[in-house]
Amino acid sequence: MTTAPPVPPASYWPDNGSEQPSSSTPPGWAMWIMATAAVVAVIGGGLIAVRNAGSQPPAASPLDTGSQVEPPASPPSGHLSPDPTLDRSTGPTDDPAEPSASPTVTSTFPPLQDVPEVCDLLPESLIARFAPKTASGPGVAKDGYGAKRKDCEWKPKGYDMKGGYNQTRSISVKVNVFPDHEKAMRNAESDWRLMRYLSGRSEGDPPILKYGEIREISGLGDGAHAIYSEGTRRREAVAWIYVVRGNASIEIRFRGSDDKGRTMFPNEDSRPVPEVELLEGVEEIAGEVVKNLAG
Repeated sequence: MTTAPPVPPASYWPDNGSEQPSSSTPPGWAMWIMATAAVVAVIGGGLIAVRNAGSQPPAASPLDTGSQVEPPASPPSGHLSPDPTLDRSTGPTDDPAEPSASPTVTSTFPPLQDVPEVCDLLPESLIARFAPKTASGPGVAKDGYGAKRKDCEWKPKGYDMKGGYNQTRSISVKVNVFPDHEKAMRNAESDWRLMRYLSGRSEGDPPILKYGEIREISGLGDGAHAIYSEGTRRREAVAWIYVVRGNASIEIRFRGSDDKGRTMFPNEDSRPVPEVELLEGVEEIAGEVVKNLAG
């Protein structure tokens, strides 16, 4: 409630209050009283406006379409190279983790029910020619990823000296048996795709590993590919072949180096076995494996 300003005393008026002057100027204290009353009215009106504004929902502001930020586009799917030291920008065109769908394939070779003892698949006569002074022993392969798996390794156990160099050779054979031929082929495709990617490439700068061209090998089964690699520091060469025959796959690595002196460990003084010799050897080894698997 607003209090009315006090009434001026009678002495204020010229006739002791009987008549108000029409044009006289009020004294300073009266002007102060009127100014105060005006301020009180203004403040009161402002408080009422603020209270009313607080009880109403805020008005919606127009959208500022010019300040909207578009969501970022999804990054393109890339391909990781098989080795982290390689340039990822030149990876394979097919993603090894997601092989493209292919029609159902069949094989004329009878399926295997189990994996035989892999160390029994190569005769001593063949080992004596390709990996003398070695001894065989089962590897570390375990069943998994939908396949039964076994492997065997023939590792150097002595010296085969010729002309001051020890001819160091080793062989590893791994056999996988899948539920059907289609799964065996699908598994092989990832390895063949890796071979195609590595074909003709070098790893490292300067190169520490060089690959030859991938080769398709016929007459071993439903499909077979091989590739050669050679180390430039650790002077050892490897021929790697991957074969599919029915519901089985065979993976073989044939390693070789001529090491200077009585050592079994390749180094910068070693001589890697030439490509032709290793590839011919690994193809013959693979032929012996598939023959004994069929028998």
